[in-house]
Amino acid sequence: MERPLTILCTPLPAGSSKELEGWRCALEAVLEPWLDERQLAHVHRFGRSPNGQAETPETQQVVLRTALSRLFARAQLVTHAAQQTMAANSPLARPLPQLGMDTQGRPQFPGWHAAFSHSGEAAFCALCPAPAGAAVPPHALDAESLLSPPPAPNAFAPAELPRRKNGLSQQGIDREALRRWTIKEALLKASGLGLGMDPARVPTGVFGQRAGIWHGPMDIFYWCSLPCPGHWLCLAQQVSAKADFQPEILRPLVLRQSPTSLLRALSAPRPRG
Repeated sequence: MERPLTILCTPLPAGSSKELEGWRCALEAVLEPWLDERQLAHVHRFGRSPNGQAETPETQQVVLRTALSRLFARAQLVTHAAQQTMAANSPLARPLPQLGMDTQGRPQFPGWHAAFSHSGEAAFCALCPAPAGAAVPPHALDAESLLSPPPAPNAFAPAELPRRKNGLSQQGIDREALRRWTIKEALLKASGLGLGMDPARVPTGVFGQRAGIWHGPMDIFYWCSLPCPGHWLCLAQQVSAKADFQPEILRPLVLRQSPTSLLRALSAPRPRG
């Protein structure tokens, strides 16, 4: 059965630290009824100085943007689920549930399977319907801004990265490193291994390859690289066998939503009391 998968992208707002603080307060206030205790504790860890320590203006910006990315990703999940519920003629007189968290820190929202990623420039949420009782293979998402520095060379096997003698500019080499890094991150997230496994042991295919299969230590995973303005994205999903998998499931629609329209949309639906 086809499970349409959507990636939501919201660029982080620009502005002074005071303006970003205003965004954080507004998002926290509107999101609070939607989040269970663990989710609330998670988002409250971001956007505030640890132990009341003083921050430089630059550090304050980084802290606030990190907080906003977490808040926007959760807002994306809630608003998209609500919009799809309305589109399916399921009236919101029956409110949606709260957003929870599993033991590995992944979002739990009944009826949906979701994965978050944060690039430093935008928040991302990859989600698909998960009907009650249906077995939903886990998927994971990783996003990297093209403005990010490339990972350390020891994150790759020697043959993975091209060299300047192959005719690529240093920018081209760095972007290829970022693309391959998203593959490694997405696969390690989907497998539940995280960085407990050496990323250099996770293969990323040949130069320019946009999809592949990884036979990991735990299971088999399909991955695909996706372009997005200013970013590389990679989706990874567990598959029991190649014959059982439909690659079109991981050809998602990427929807971009401005911070203002997302905040406005979040104010419309209501969670279960």
